[in-house]
Amino acid sequence: MRYLWEPYTIYSNKKALAKGEVLFSQGRESSGFYYLAEGRMNIQLLSKDGKERIVDYLADGFLLGEQGVLGQPYSSTAVCDTDTIVYYFSTETFKKICKEHPEANKIFMNSLISKIRLLVDTIGMINKPYEQQMAHYFLQLYEKNNKNPFSISQISLAKYIGTSRVTVYKIMQKWLVEGIISKRGHKIHILDPNKLKTLYGCYKAEIAL
Repeated sequence: MRYLWEPYTIYSNKKALAKGEVLFSQGRESSGFYYLAEGRMNIQLLSKDGKERIVDYLADGFLLGEQGVLGQPYSSTAVCDTDTIVYYFSTETFKKICKEHPEANKIFMNSLISKIRLLVDTIGMINKPYEQQMAHYFLQLYEKNNKNPFSISQISLAKYIGTSRVTVYKIMQKWLVEGIISKRGHKIHILDPNKLKTLYGCYKAEIAL
């Protein structure tokens, strides 16, 4: 689904945001959604006990905040992980696009459905061992980046799995030694996605950290 919404940016105006800025907040009502044209975005979820977790990490080329066009409050908070450029699409603009380009509705709905599935899947991973959660997250990033290398900070990884940077560092060092991943500069290369799939689906016991 990456970049499929790109042709429709002619219906909107771009908006630049700086690293650390909040694009939208959990619980805020809206009547529109966004397309991430440049940069990266952390999607965060605030639990009932006040704990904040990263549940998704979006690169350029994806939609976000789709529930806004349905008149529903945002179910998460979007924070810029880098300087970014986004396009905002109101409900009225969305209807116009779908009228002129019927295929746009399918792109939008597929994106919305994938986000719902991802959220359910991620919530189901919260109490799993940390290595299993990281395997799950790395597989997401691997697929979203079309199996290309990707960048993500240890701070973001720690917020995603709800642990410390030390734990993240130990898991990554273990994977480097086992040849599951490699690092070149700030880029992470997945060398053995099948091993990550095994860790994600079949991990049985908490690793000793």
